[in-house]
Amino acid sequence: MAAPDRSDRSWTIAPTLAFFGVFLVASLWTIDGGLTALADRLTHKREAETPAGTGVPGVGGTTAENLEVADASDDAPVALPVGGAGKDRATGGALEDTCLEGTPDACKRWAMDAFYDAVAKEQSGKLGRAARVSWYGDSVIAADTIPARLRGKLQADWGDGGPGYVFVVEPHRFCFHEAVNRSHTGNWLTHAISTLPAVDGMYGAGGASAEATGGAGATFKLVAGKVSRVELYYLAQPNGGTATVLADNNEVATADTSGDTKVAKGASATIEGGAAKFSIATKGRVRLFGIGLENDTGVVVDNFGIVSVNVKNFATRQKDNWEAELKHRAADLMIISIGANEAHWLGPKDTATKLYSGQFKAMLEPIRTARPDASCLVISPLDQAETNDTGYESRPVMPVIVQAQREAAKAAGCAFFAAYDWQGGKGSSITWFKKGLVGSDFIHLSKKGATKLADAVYQALTAGYHEHVGH
Repeated sequence: MAAPDRSDRSWTIAPTLAFFGVFLVASLWTIDGGLTALADRLTHKREAETPAGTGVPGVGGTTAENLEVADASDDAPVALPVGGAGKDRATGGALEDTCLEGTPDACKRWAMDAFYDAVAKEQSGKLGRAARVSWYGDSVIAADTIPARLRGKLQADWGDGGPGYVFVVEPHRFCFHEAVNRSHTGNWLTHAISTLPAVDGMYGAGGASAEATGGAGATFKLVAGKVSRVELYYLAQPNGGTATVLADNNEVATADTSGDTKVAKGASATIEGGAAKFSIATKGRVRLFGIGLENDTGVVVDNFGIVSVNVKNFATRQKDNWEAELKHRAADLMIISIGANEAHWLGPKDTATKLYSGQFKAMLEPIRTARPDASCLVISPLDQAETNDTGYESRPVMPVIVQAQREAAKAAGCAFFAAYDWQGGKGSSITWFKKGLVGSDFIHLSKKGATKLADAVYQALTAGYHEHVGH
């Protein structure tokens, strides 16, 4: 019997490569969650792993030297005025406030007044809870380096309100929270608006949920201090199980998540003397949106940043659930920082770009509808750069995106922080890259760059507050 001809092996190559390609995509999909997140991970340098509570070293290829906390005076970007007495709050600084009643030269109520009033009430003991800031954003915010810096500085001024709202299980492995060390056991399935979508579009206030089956657990250890209030945000649903909350190993609340229909609810408890460790134990099918860890006084900064988020993701939310959870969370200031991802597919004159302002307005509408008596602040993306034949050039679409966000913010009754202008405008990302403030993707900031942006937002918020209250 003649031996088989093995000289032509081409028939084995294509199936092998195809199998490998399918395996690779499936693996990345499982690890990073969803088509949008997959595209983001394939087109950007992956951040280095880091333990929870330590920030995100190595973002965008930065070095250890660049990760040190910056002195605000070093390599400072353009110092736009913040505004103040005798200045037009609508145009007098990087934070452009919006007049809600009257005209800018004789305004009776500004967009930021609700937040300033809430802080003033908290400081005088009349608010009855911590003042709340909820920060929505993409991976630049999800890393928590920027929100954590703002959280620390505001809490140093106005009191430690605690970590705030924390995802029970992080919706992506690069979603962090520096105020807690978070861990989980058992089987959890996470959904988020930009990674693995939920069929029902219910994500709670933060944009993500975690569902456990067969019994699972989660633990949250505060990096510092204690908190005296805990609230579990969950979804009641048919055949729902139970979730028990423990504070320093003592049971403080139990949520029965069963219900005839799907509806968001909460279970809360007060812990006398406070606690530094909280845990959740589940039985049966349980779907959780997050856990609130707060004190009776001070201020909190929620981190609602999720990797790969863009303006279109917000339209996938179930509207009633979205608005109900915004009301439930009752943030006094909602900050929205997106646009970094959109800059990769929008061009300065594209049809999609012309639709962007309308999409952004639609995204802000539920926020304003649910919390009309609160403040909202849109923070523009920073400058981005791309390569050309001679080196780097600023993305031409950036000022178009910034202007679209500015117009949408004002139309919705939100304030606007022109981070692009504050950074220095066109070409400033190239300067920042040379100074180690932004990574080689021209999107993710080093610790030093993140500190600068957070400090600029802090300065704007506190200067506006002191001007509002008259001291």
